Amino acid sequence: MAVSDISLSRRGLLKAFSTVPVASATSSFFVKAAGAAEQAEPLEVGYTICDNCNQMPMCGIKFVHQGNRLVSISNWKEHAQKVLCSKALATQQRLYNPNRLLYPMKRTNPKGSADPGFVRISWKEALATIAANIEKIRDKYGPEYVFFLTGDPKEPRPAAMRLARYFGSWHYGTESSIACRKGCLLAEELVFGAENAGGGAGPKTKTYMIMATNGAWSKPLGWINMVRGAKKRGVKIIVVDSRRTKTAEVADIHLQPRQGTDAALAAGICRVLFEEGLYNKDFCDKWVHGVEEYRNYCKDFTPEVTEKLTGVPAKLVVDAARMYAQGPGSYALTSQSLSHTRNGVNNARALLCIPAILGYIDCPGGAMFGVGPEGYIVHDNGLTKDFVDYAWFESHKKDRLDKDFVPVWNHTQVQFNPNQLPEHVKNGKLKALVAFGFNVMIWPQPQLYAEAIKNMDFACATDYFYRDISHRDMDIILPAAMNYERYAPFGNHGNKVAVRKPLKPLGECKEDWWIALNLGCIVDDPKHFFDGDPVKACDSMLTKWGTTYAEAQKNLPNLTEVKSQKQEPFKYEKGLLRADGKPGFPTPSGKIELSSNITKMYNLGTIPVYMEPWQPTDKYPIKLINGTRCAYITHSKTRSDSPYLLEIEPMSTVDINPVDAEKRGIKEGDKIVIRNQYGEAHAKARVSIIVPPGTAGMQYGWRGNQNSQVLIPREFDKLSGYAPYFETVVEITKEA
Repeated sequence: MAVSDISLSRRGLLKAFSTVPVASATSSFFVKAAGAAEQAEPLEVGYTICDNCNQMPMCGIKFVHQGNRLVSISNWKEHAQKVLCSKALATQQRLYNPNRLLYPMKRTNPKGSADPGFVRISWKEALATIAANIEKIRDKYGPEYVFFLTGDPKEPRPAAMRLARYFGSWHYGTESSIACRKGCLLAEELVFGAENAGGGAGPKTKTYMIMATNGAWSKPLGWINMVRGAKKRGVKIIVVDSRRTKTAEVADIHLQPRQGTDAALAAGICRVLFEEGLYNKDFCDKWVHGVEEYRNYCKDFTPEVTEKLTGVPAKLVVDAARMYAQGPGSYALTSQSLSHTRNGVNNARALLCIPAILGYIDCPGGAMFGVGPEGYIVHDNGLTKDFVDYAWFESHKKDRLDKDFVPVWNHTQVQFNPNQLPEHVKNGKLKALVAFGFNVMIWPQPQLYAEAIKNMDFACATDYFYRDISHRDMDIILPAAMNYERYAPFGNHGNKVAVRKPLKPLGECKEDWWIALNLGCIVDDPKHFFDGDPVKACDSMLTKWGTTYAEAQKNLPNLTEVKSQKQEPFKYEKGLLRADGKPGFPTPSGKIELSSNITKMYNLGTIPVYMEPWQPTDKYPIKLINGTRCAYITHSKTRSDSPYLLEIEPMSTVDINPVDAEKRGIKEGDKIVIRNQYGEAHAKARVSIIVPPGTAGMQYGWRGNQNSQVLIPREFDKLSGYAPYFETVVEITKEA
């Protein structure tokens, strides 16, 4: 669903919201209407970045406003990501949602009360209260007893991480250190020593493997157009996905493994490449570590054995291997789905072994390592190593509470893995939470994490809306400015940056960067926090790249070119990947590692082995994929905030195969119950061949009895610490 221009009058907007319920406990603190602008004021143009899905950097929005009233939005044609989808359109309505949080609030009733008793307070009192409480904990126990967390949207990450650093706490985490991108990032780092989730199909690409991602729905709209364009040019497309997605329908070969068996499929493909001499022996001899170890492991995965383990026909395993070997080839690795099983990181590592042994890494037509301005970290959204002092976080890995829980994660990641939060709170190791965009629903068994928040000495969060299960036991809730009202962060697109020309925030909302920086000014030296100014904070990075925020604003609508590393092939041969400047990859061996020296160090194996996933039983015969995407909605961020999107999907919807639906007497639109030994969730049935028989697909993030996270056990991948969101087995019945 794309758009070139959309507008909505204030009268129409309020009419659209007339049936939206307002949270009773806090209704007096939510926006009732957007302020009317004087008719005489001229129409002006502004620019911003969408934050309504999980992409970084996000898509550009051009908007027209009259005074401080948003009138219409359209594609920012000069932006790198210029075509808006339904999620971006919904941000206009979200801005003026009458349920929006507009003022700082403080609880007045004890934690656990049915009514938290939130009352409006000033920003001065709010910041002073937060500072006093976390300083008290720092003085009594130490700064590491305060946990700093950035959820979604991801925009506050740099400022929040800087706050944690100068407060002195190495316990900083994000939603990605709970259950998102960093599981696959860990796989990439173990194999390549650096981030490489693949890329597009360029002019020299002949084969393209899409690994467990439905980019047609989960990526910006330009991605699927790129894939279709490549196919028209003759590029052969191979898709690895358990579901028959819109992306899979573009494929020349669709490999449809049973959920959680990707490591077996990868071993089967690699066996064909090894046995038929299709792999790049010269590249492997010089640049790949552990080839013989992995080759010996793959010998057992004949096409017939691979079919038995994965359900993929033996002929397709062979055909896919031979087709992909006709490269040069590139790939696209999912940002998360592979990592959401108990063997998730190994599943992702195994698939990465396929392009690795073919030599499709950092070569023309292959998967290039990303480049950008000095110090820029792509996966952390406007963050540089200097800005957050990566070296300081690296030096304190040994002190983090996750070092025994996930030692490989602890070794490789600067972000704390907080999936044992209930245990840390119970043991008195974490006393307070300072959160930005906090959502307890991201965790398995979220009620346990909500209880942990309640048992902390102090907790606060910023957000756009009051969200009961996440906020009811917070001590302070702060109103965050939305994407139309923010200066920070800027968007980075290779050698160009996109800054904003925003509106004034409604009510007393403040952008998260302002909140983090001004809190930092109280608990630490204001010089570390740019005197609380988000633009000055951005300039601390932009000036190193040869521009300023003000200069970039003058260039609008054009993006501003900055100093950046030149993209070129074979960087590993030129010493451009390693910190020491030597040729090779930034791994312990200096080579691509099929056999990891890091996992070996912690007695967690070497090569990415297959581990049998949980199997359906007579009682729970359906494999549940919990966390599927739709084209028009993203996880929990749009569950109750955007009536545009709720008109499309007003409640949780589960994809169930026609065969499974018929067995259970379930028809399209029926109310259903999903159960297992851990809990139950209610939803509406969508009978579809997008899922194979014996599998169901469900989005997470719905509240109340539609909450699918209660179905997920707290059993974690030993490498990432991620829960098995895509491995659980359930039964589905028609609701009585």
